[in-house]
Amino acid sequence: MKKFLNISLLTLATLATLSMSSCKNEVDNIFDDDAITRLDQAKQEYSDILTSNGGKWQLEYYANDEEPGYIYLMTFSKDGSVTISGNNKWINYVKSGNMNSPGYGSEVSMWEVIADNGPVLSFNTYNKYFHIFADPYDIPSSGSASSDSDVNESGYGHEGDYEFDIMKYSGDTLYVTGKKYNRNMIMTRIDGSIDDEVYMSEVVAMADSFFNAKVPMVYINLPNGVRWIVKNGATSILKMFREDADEISTAETHNIIITHDGLSFKEPISLDGYVIQNFIRQADGSLLCRDDHETTMTADDLGTFFSNTNFTWKADFKDVGGNFADLVTAIGNELKAYNKSALQYAQIAYDPTLSCYALSFNVKKGSVKYNPTYYLDLVSVDEETISFTAQAEGDRYGEVYAKNCPTMRAFVDAMAKKFDLSANSLLAPVNMKTSESGNHANYVIWNLQ
Repeated sequence: MKKFLNISLLTLATLATLSMSSCKNEVDNIFDDDAITRLDQAKQEYSDILTSNGGKWQLEYYANDEEPGYIYLMTFSKDGSVTISGNNKWINYVKSGNMNSPGYGSEVSMWEVIADNGPVLSFNTYNKYFHIFADPYDIPSSGSASSDSDVNESGYGHEGDYEFDIMKYSGDTLYVTGKKYNRNMIMTRIDGSIDDEVYMSEVVAMADSFFNAKVPMVYINLPNGVRWIVKNGATSILKMFREDADEISTAETHNIIITHDGLSFKEPISLDGYVIQNFIRQADGSLLCRDDHETTMTADDLGTFFSNTNFTWKADFKDVGGNFADLVTAIGNELKAYNKSALQYAQIAYDPTLSCYALSFNVKKGSVKYNPTYYLDLVSVDEETISFTAQAEGDRYGEVYAKNCPTMRAFVDAMAKKFDLSANSLLAPVNMKTSESGNHANYVIWNLQ
């Protein structure tokens, strides 16, 4: 009896094992088939998303953690072709052999949504303006195509991706991750009628309006009143540190991308407990954080900025108004009558030897230039107002021209007033308008040199 029971149990166990094995295989086949079906559906859905409504997308592309981001426009077609357009120094390098300035390029290649543990957007034929970041070639450091000494011999190139895992789609935004280097990026649908070259030119212009190389630093202004100093903005690799902290020991670097409407840090960053990443340009040229709607980016206030003793401001008199326009015309007539010379421009700069500001006129006679100079005291009254006070005498040339061209001195005296300031941008105020307080019809435009 015991022997029969053991045999029976063994038989039951064997049958149960076979039954379970059969059920398991059947279930696996069902889920495998379902997964394949779902993946095929996802591939088709994402392909339809990419080509719908004109098929034009903006990609915020990061090749690595040491470079800034680059904007690309991509127009996807149902025939499997994609037009990729960009405007950056690497495209310029491909086209001309140098990268001293950005350059526009556009080329058609192929694309496909493929399957690999999920849907993957693959740019599967070479596009010279996009795949440059994925090539394992040596990166030139100066833009010289011929100098071996200027080449980074790492052999890894930029380490950029050309295939992207599609993570999700929400609100006309695709969230993707580089398949090889795992960097998160976003693609945003834009109007299919947009002209690529015009759009990309506007992105480059936007970058200049944010961070101008002439402006040494700007500020991130946190809601708690703390400011972070930002340097090297023109490189899009920001060096940042608290205004009250030591730069050398506390500075951190963050790479950003300039978009058509603002800028974004590569990843969210925390400053004094405030987490920020995305900024949008305001009408006054400043940047407002879209994450908390409080943090801003600006330069020094206009009064402090204009009175910076390291700056030189130039007025070429192409844009003057009211009394100043009349004075410029009169100066030109007097110079012509005096010695057949011509007025070129004027400059304001701080003279450290005299501890005051010098207003110099550039006068040209033939190939010879003269700079009659007069002296002013300048104070910043408030954030948007400055005040000049004229000193009695000028330099040697100033006194000569004051006698033979009296309107030149009259121009200096007209500057001895209070002026309201306005600028092209509160973040890069390199074009400053000084308008006479109480009579804005009298104004001069000054450009930072």
